[in-house]
Amino acid sequence: MIAATAKPGEMMTAATEMVEIYANEAGAVFQCDRRNRLMLYFAGALNVLKVDTFLRLKQAVASIDLEQMAANPSRSSDYEIVAVCGCERCFILSLTELYALRDLLEGAKFSLELNRMLHECLTPLEA
Repeated sequence: MIAATAKPGEMMTAATEMVEIYANEAGAVFQCDRRNRLMLYFAGALNVLKVDTFLRLKQAVASIDLEQMAANPSRSSDYEIVAVCGCERCFILSLTELYALRDLLEGAKFSLELNRMLHECLTPLEA
């Protein structure tokens, strides 16, 4: 089992079945083929997500209007609470954390989609 406080590089040595999908300065997303899960390392915590939960989290973060949040002078707009079904963690994120998480999730989704399309193109069709 991987400790929740492990760094992304340490996770790769601890579990060789994990492949890094995408990383930025805020964290990383890994794919575990053995368990058919995505591992989100963000804000010092490791979150194990099913693919559908990952997609729900990406959609929830993408639906937040960051421009409106930045323009709103009220203190209540300084943080956003993000919780999705299937994820054990409730994220309480500032504007900069939301931006970093959005980049991380969008980059991982793009990499997964690109990998799927390449696999389809390179795999010969069976008759």
